[in-house]
Amino acid sequence: MINERIQTTRPTISNLVSELRSESYFVDNSFQRRLVWVEKQKVRLIETILIGYPMPEFYIWQQAVDSETGKQQHSIVDGQQRMSTIVQFVGGEWCLKSNFLDDKDADYSGKYWTELSKEDKDKIWNYVVNVRTIPSDVNRDGITMLFKRLNETDKSLNPQEIRNAEFNGLFLQVSEEVANNKILQSWDKKWNLFSENERRRMADITFASSLLIYHRSGISNDTPANINKMYDLYNDIYEKKDVDLRVTNEIFNDIDFMFSESDEIASFFTSIVHLYTLFVTIDYLKHQKFDVKVMIPKLLNFIELYKSGNTDISPLIVDYKSASQESTRSKKSREKRVESLVDWITL
Repeated sequence: MINERIQTTRPTISNLVSELRSESYFVDNSFQRRLVWVEKQKVRLIETILIGYPMPEFYIWQQAVDSETGKQQHSIVDGQQRMSTIVQFVGGEWCLKSNFLDDKDADYSGKYWTELSKEDKDKIWNYVVNVRTIPSDVNRDGITMLFKRLNETDKSLNPQEIRNAEFNGLFLQVSEEVANNKILQSWDKKWNLFSENERRRMADITFASSLLIYHRSGISNDTPANINKMYDLYNDIYEKKDVDLRVTNEIFNDIDFMFSESDEIASFFTSIVHLYTLFVTIDYLKHQKFDVKVMIPKLLNFIELYKSGNTDISPLIVDYKSASQESTRSKKSREKRVESLVDWITL
C-alpha cells in the first residue's frame, strides 16, 4: 500500500524555498497546468502563516537518482499553488492587500516582503509544514491516481482540473489549442465569455472539449463521465485532430464575421449556451451549402423576437428559450436549441 510507504517530514518554509531554488523540488505541470489561485487566496495563505494557523500537507514524489551526479529531484504532486504562492511572496511579486486580510490593521497589512518587520519575516521562514514523500519506485500511474483521489476527496479541483492531471494526451492538447485560438481569445477579451474565476478553473478548456466532442460524436451530454470517456478514447490516437482543428477554425471565422457585422448578434451569442448552439448550427447549415451571410438577417429577427417577451411568438423561439433555461448542457436541450435555430434560419 502506498500510504504505508510514504515518509512524513516537517521542514520549515526556509527549507522548502531552498529546495525549490536549488531545483531539488520542482513543479510538475503535467499534474496541474495552471496555477489556479487568485490574489485573495494567495494573500490569505501568507496571513495563515503569519498568524500561525496550520495549512494542508504537501505531497512530493521522489525521482530516480541521477546515476552520474547522484542528485535526486522531487516532483511536487499536491500543494503546487501553496508552494508557488510562498516563493512569489518572498520574491516580492505582490503585497498583502488589506482588503483580503482578516486583520486589516495588522503590521504586515499592505506590505511587500521587503517591507515586513524582521519578526514577521522570521515567522514565515520558521513556519513548519507537513511534507509527505512518495518513494521513486511508485510509477506515474500510481501518482496520478493518488493525485486524483486527493482532490476528489477534498473537492479542491473541478472535473476539468482533474482531467488535466489524469490525461496528458492528444485530446487534451487539441482542447487547449482550441481554447487558445486567437479568435476565441478576442471574443473573451471583448465580451467576457468566461469570468476570471471560470477561466482559471479551465471552463474555456471544457468548452473547447465540448466542441471537439461534437465533431467526433455529435451533440452530447456535457457530463464529466462523457468528457472523460472522450479524453480516454482519443488520448493516444486522434486521427481526425487536424480536420477537427481546421473545421473549428473555419466556424470561428464564420462566427467572427457575423459578430463584426452585428453587435446585436455578438452580444447575444457570446453567452456560452448560445455560442455552442450557433457553432453547431453553422456547421450543420454549411454542410447543406447554406451561405453564412444569409443567416445574419434571420438571426437578427430571431434575437428581436426572443427578447420581446411576446407569448404569441413562434413556437420555434418558445422551444429555444425553454431549452436555454434548464439543463442547458444536456443532449436533449442542445438538440432542441439547434433544431429550433436551424428551422428558423431555413424557413
